[in-house]
Amino acid sequence: MLQSRRSLSSMRKRPPEKDNPGRFPGVVLDISGEKVSDKQADDLRFFLAQQTRLFDITLSSIKDFAYIFDRECRFTYVNQALLNLWGLKLEDAIGKDFYELKYPDELAERLHRQIRQVFETGKDLTDETAYTSPTGAGGYYEYIFRPVFAKDGSVEAVAGSTRDITRRKQTEEELRQSRERFRILTETLENQVTVRTAELEARNSDVLKQAGQLRNLSVSLMELQDRERRHIARELHDSAGQIIVALSIHLDTIAMELATTQPGLAKVAEQAKVYAEELSREIRTASYLLHPPLLDEAGLRAALSWYAEGLKARAGLDVKVDISDEFERLARDLEIAIFRVVQECLTNIHRHSGSKSAQIMVACHAETLVVEIRDAGCGIAPEQLARIREEGTGVGLRGIRERLRHFEGELFIESKEGVGTTVRVTLPLAKHP
Repeated sequence: MLQSRRSLSSMRKRPPEKDNPGRFPGVVLDISGEKVSDKQADDLRFFLAQQTRLFDITLSSIKDFAYIFDRECRFTYVNQALLNLWGLKLEDAIGKDFYELKYPDELAERLHRQIRQVFETGKDLTDETAYTSPTGAGGYYEYIFRPVFAKDGSVEAVAGSTRDITRRKQTEEELRQSRERFRILTETLENQVTVRTAELEARNSDVLKQAGQLRNLSVSLMELQDRERRHIARELHDSAGQIIVALSIHLDTIAMELATTQPGLAKVAEQAKVYAEELSREIRTASYLLHPPLLDEAGLRAALSWYAEGLKARAGLDVKVDISDEFERLARDLEIAIFRVVQECLTNIHRHSGSKSAQIMVACHAETLVVEIRDAGCGIAPEQLARIREEGTGVGLRGIRERLRHFEGELFIESKEGVGTTVRVTLPLAKHP
């Protein structure tokens, strides 16, 4: 920095004259600091202007709307995306509120009220609304208002952003309508149940990692899953099943009418009837797998026997059920839990063990109910078995543990490579008659 000094001492000296002062007081001013401050201020102003340009360019390049309000609910900043929606220039929007921008009165009042709420509470606010601009452009939008705090902690402005969620709303509406159509439900049932079950079990897994007081939520979710399976099974059996029966009757009538006049079409109708009957069997099987009616009507022994026979027919897995004819009925929720545990174990045997046979044993010893599921498959490696015992890996295994925990039951897994695996479940009957 250059320093500028001024001094009268550098003036040429003159001999003193009468009544003329011989010396003058001198003042030296160091203005280098002012020069530095001015440069720093210029640099700061340039930096702020540059940041403002970058801020505006960035926000104007996105599809979402970005804006800032003052305490009068007037716009102090609007990005280009929102200006395009309105069909306005920046100077036509800045300083105006929603009423002046020709928003519907009810919507404008609601938005003003929410902006004032953010000023008063200092808390974020999220909402959504439908809107159509004077240009005819619009849709359904989700918006967020956030407070901008001053140094003293007060809210000096409210910043907001808005996202077009029209497509998401349309998708939600399409999904809602699709659930109402039984034909689509029958075609996609297994995938929907699998996805929903996986979601519920994944949520259960997350819940289990939290504090013990959240375990009741896990039990509630599984009960909800059972109720949902029962509900879907009933809807399939009662509604979709009846429709297909009616379809078969009509196809039979059509085939009879065409038998003499158009034999070719009559054969097509007969084949369509065969397909309808096959579809009816598939729906009935899916319904029973979701919730076997025998479980409610005849109890655990009948339901397990029916499931074993069906698994042999569908998958070729020979399952023997060892349960006494004198085995008494248990509490309804306990029977459901045992059936689901056996069902999960048999599914794992079919998918992973390579075994062609399995055995189910259910017996009461004193005040304890014992359930064993055995296979003669490839078994589990020792290190993997140790990890399963310690961590309870696998969505299905976690679900089994959660069901048993509700009844204070215990799960034991024994396995040997090349020999097979045994899963043993014990439940205290004294607490669950």
